[in-house]
Amino acid sequence: MSFYYCGWNGCGQVSGHPMIISKPAKLSFDGPIVNVSCTWSVLAVIAGKSMTFMGFVENNINVRREIFLSNSAQPIHLSSCQSRTLVACSKGNCYDYSPESNTLRQLVKFTTSELDPEESASVDNSSIIKVSCSDYGCLALSKSGRVFTIPSPLVLPGLVVTDIACGNEHYALLTKCGLVYTWGSGSRGQLGHGDLEPEEKPRLVEALAGMQVCCISVGAWHNAAVTSSGDLYTWGWGTDGQLGIDDSVTDDDHDHRPTASKKLKTDAQVSVLQERNEKYRGIVLGCPSPVDTSADVTAVSCGSRHTVVLLVDGTIWGCGWNAYGQLACPPEECIRSIYLRQIFIPDFKGKISNVQCGGWNSCFIV
Repeated sequence: MSFYYCGWNGCGQVSGHPMIISKPAKLSFDGPIVNVSCTWSVLAVIAGKSMTFMGFVENNINVRREIFLSNSAQPIHLSSCQSRTLVACSKGNCYDYSPESNTLRQLVKFTTSELDPEESASVDNSSIIKVSCSDYGCLALSKSGRVFTIPSPLVLPGLVVTDIACGNEHYALLTKCGLVYTWGSGSRGQLGHGDLEPEEKPRLVEALAGMQVCCISVGAWHNAAVTSSGDLYTWGWGTDGQLGIDDSVTDDDHDHRPTASKKLKTDAQVSVLQERNEKYRGIVLGCPSPVDTSADVTAVSCGSRHTVVLLVDGTIWGCGWNAYGQLACPPEECIRSIYLRQIFIPDFKGKISNVQCGGWNSCFIV
């Protein structure tokens, strides 16, 4: 199976290609693509029963290493940050991979000491099905819907979590009921609570309550959410257009934006904090704001300062920073896009099933 990659390639993540890949490059593997995660220096792929790490590995560039787990375990999900890659496997265990030393170690079982005794007895803390990590912190999600800020469990009474995500300085989670919670630093509006204040514990993003969110993604300091009706919302820092919203356009001008062709299906009013401050240039949206798309959104992924969406009609669109071709367009043609622009993969006639962004790169999974 295969996927396509564009963006920063300065560490030789994709061998034989230039430092900046603006024309998506095809990567093929023997097994089906299960999961892809990338940083500015390493591209990590689960294909079939193995993991492959490409780029800056063992303190050298242009290195490719394939790794199999022991005891017949298969990797099912991975997430990378600059210093490590966390891996969840089919047997419920969690592993920590170091690209610097090319070593893989199994993490000990996560403690349940912070849970009430009644809750502790019901927690199967070995059944980890998803991980998310950044240099700020790491999360793990169990099959039962429990969340761990590795190695400690989060106390979330009554909540069953279905997805987790880490930003540079904040976290987000999605519940089975379609609610979004965020916590961490709010300095650039990334928590979506209408202010710039930090939160020590998960707090409900009230602006999205009742909209049945089915997909979330977190960038460095911005976020995106897709509702069950296919609507896209973004919030946080929009310095390079990664929110898909022009900070110079008022609400009265909204219907005249060039990409506005889909009518939003909800009448809910979302308050938007538009604040310019001296520390962070560009727009800051403190609450989720709707983004116009030409069709319903089925998937979204946020990079450091760009966002890519997959629509129900099979087309791919992106906005934000494009200095390294992460929007599949030469930087000299477009250094940034404040609106979603269509992404094309030359000579590709198949169907993209998912999108996955890294800090300075984008992957399109067939």
